[in-house]
Amino acid sequence: MLDTVLSKKLSLIVAIVNRHQGEKVSKILNTENFSFNYIFLGRGTASSELLNYLGIGETEKDVVLSSAPAEKVPALMEKLHQEMHLDKAGSGVAFTIPISSVGGAQTLAMMAGELQKGKGDSCDCCEPV
Repeated sequence: MLDTVLSKKLSLIVAIVNRHQGEKVSKILNTENFSFNYIFLGRGTASSELLNYLGIGETEKDVVLSSAPAEKVPALMEKLHQEMHLDKAGSGVAFTIPISSVGGAQTLAMMAGELQKGKGDSCDCCEPV
């Protein structure tokens, strides 16, 4: 299993959505067995013209960070796009960043969605929200 995990390319998924919508993003990702999701509260400081251009009119946001194997990212992004209505102005944005390095095989397995509760995991960090 370790060789399989080490050979996977990972991406960081970043979604910026209106406040209280981060849980919905997290649940969408959890349905695809990606439970490495963190939700941060954000507050924008950009001008309203820029916010409107980016489609994120409100200034109070949820910022969701998750990781997924690169080959699964297109399908995950399409699901987020459809279920979060990201094509509509003001509903948020989502993008990905390639991850080039991770310290620790267990951390890498968790981020790749390979680590399941009861398979060598001694914490509750892989429980869905």
